[in-house]
Amino acid sequence: MPTILCDLDGTLLLKSERDSTRPTPKRAAVNAALAAEYDLPDIDFRQGMVHGLTDWLIAEGALRTHRPEASIDGPAWQRIIARAEALFRPEEPGDQPYYHRLPGVPDTLHALKAAGHRLGIVTGNVGLFALDKLVHAGIDRALFDGPCAFGDHGRERHHILRTAVARAGGGEPLVVLGDTVHDLAGAQAAEMPFVGVGTTGLCEQDLAGASNATWIADLADADATLAAVAGLQP
Repeated sequence: MPTILCDLDGTLLLKSERDSTRPTPKRAAVNAALAAEYDLPDIDFRQGMVHGLTDWLIAEGALRTHRPEASIDGPAWQRIIARAEALFRPEEPGDQPYYHRLPGVPDTLHALKAAGHRLGIVTGNVGLFALDKLVHAGIDRALFDGPCAFGDHGRERHHILRTAVARAGGGEPLVVLGDTVHDLAGAQAAEMPFVGVGTTGLCEQDLAGASNATWIADLADADATLAAVAGLQP
């Protein structure tokens, strides 16, 4: 049975509207880290926000709204991450969560595991922030006993996917589960099967011409999800 590498945002969980009135702890920490790194007190992570991009590319997009020719190289990204993690202050227990589970989560995840699949995580989020999102959304981290890879060392999504492949050790087939054309492009670049989820707007026609890829409307139907995975070639 293949291991399912799950994206988070738009696939398993979604941000609430609360971030529009008060920054998430992640956004506040990254903003402060970027401001310190580049001496830009008005920089805002959301200025570079494109759904499906890695945190690295989103941060670079925010930087380019102020300095169009700028880029964030590997050492700078590691400094930004280290500073953001040091500044990060999670919400107190009982506070209204910033993230909520999407339909079918976690029931379909449990159905996949019951059918013999392992679950992993591949997300453009930096690891600390990804795990905090799971807490907010009430998704048990213990569900994901397969390889996990985050945005800490991956500028592009296919870099992060290849990290997951390396961590898997080559002993198991892998399938990518995601909700954007960026997830699809990463899976295609890494030559991995892909299940696209239409929860946040990915359309079946977006997969036209893609090899070894299939589409489902959402994760609410566990049987449809299982059948989609079964229909792919390892």
